[in-house]
Amino acid sequence: MGSTVTDTILLVDEDGLVLEMCKDALEKAGYRTVCLREGRTLPSAVASNRPALIVLDIRMPGRDGLSLCKQLRSGPDAFHGPIVILSAERYETDKRMAREVGANSFLEKPFRPERLLDTVRDLLTRRIAVRFWGVRGSIPTASRDAVGYGGNTPCVEVRVSGVEDIFIWDGGTGLRELGRALRGAEAPIRGYILFTHFHWDHIQGLPFFEPAYATGNSFTLVGPAQPTAGLVQTLGGQMASVYFPVGLEQFGAHLSFQEIDEGTVTLGGVEFDSLSSLHPGRALTYRLRHAGKRVIYATDNELPLGWRAGARSAPHEVERFIRFFADADLLIHDSQYTPEELEGRRGWGHSAWTDVLDLAIAAGVKQLILFHHDPDHSDSFLDAIGAAVQERIAEGGSGMACELAREGTHFIV
Repeated sequence: MGSTVTDTILLVDEDGLVLEMCKDALEKAGYRTVCLREGRTLPSAVASNRPALIVLDIRMPGRDGLSLCKQLRSGPDAFHGPIVILSAERYETDKRMAREVGANSFLEKPFRPERLLDTVRDLLTRRIAVRFWGVRGSIPTASRDAVGYGGNTPCVEVRVSGVEDIFIWDGGTGLRELGRALRGAEAPIRGYILFTHFHWDHIQGLPFFEPAYATGNSFTLVGPAQPTAGLVQTLGGQMASVYFPVGLEQFGAHLSFQEIDEGTVTLGGVEFDSLSSLHPGRALTYRLRHAGKRVIYATDNELPLGWRAGARSAPHEVERFIRFFADADLLIHDSQYTPEELEGRRGWGHSAWTDVLDLAIAAGVKQLILFHHDPDHSDSFLDAIGAAVQERIAEGGSGMACELAREGTHFIV
């Protein structure tokens, strides 16, 4: 796939030889490059050159690459394109921290020019950016042993290349953090907030979403039709004076409301499919389709416990999800419980991580993100689940990538 004149790659490395090698390989492949030897001028270089991708060394004088990456992912003018971190070290902690601050790929030095080109081409054909602002289920968690994964309730930001609108899945307390990141945006913000359902942990951030109070912004609030009340009554109810001092009518942004059911809807030029979730009340699972890529958001979905064990074929309620998830590039799925916990909490609308893993493998999912962490699960507990996940994948011989959702992590699909 050839590059275009808009494919500018910004290279940042204090090592002149590495810079020259990267520059030569990328320009021979048709890319335009901009080179920096240190990171102090990086923000202005990003603003003036509007790069499609940034290659950033982890060790530099002054500010290191990880702190620069974190800065690039913050604020109203955050960089949403791919970021590649380079490192001469092979520390697993560096790789983990790079992911946590928003990097999309990690290359160990020394590397061949072909490896860099393959990485750049791969990332630049991926045009959907996903960022987690809230990953916890049921209730926000502020304990010290939950800061590693984060304590805010569900909110996922989605950006699609070539589309100005922002897409947001759910409005838990993570929505407040996203709103703060959008402070000071130069242009009016337009977007869609797609609610899977209206339990407290998925809507409680809406009254604290700063962009909703600013005139000039506009948002369409999308969600499943309810048998007892419309979207305005459902979402406005939590802001009634008995619960909250500010009403929905005091939002300065232009609001519109769109009730949907199972099927396909086009929002901002992007297609979204929806499927009813296995959850008390009316709830939806969303599938975003764009440029041949598929990203699925399936929180609060209770798969039958141990559905795979001894079964020759999947139960009907599982089979429809296998079809809906088939060959997804990225699946975000509820995994609130362990199998032992789910035994005593059947019917609450959440899955055991083991059943989710089996489902994703059966559907041929390329990358799975386990989401909606239980408020009682500490960082160390979730780390242990993460280790068990990798063991189970290895034992089954699957090539699927899988990790647990963390606040602030950023994926390019």
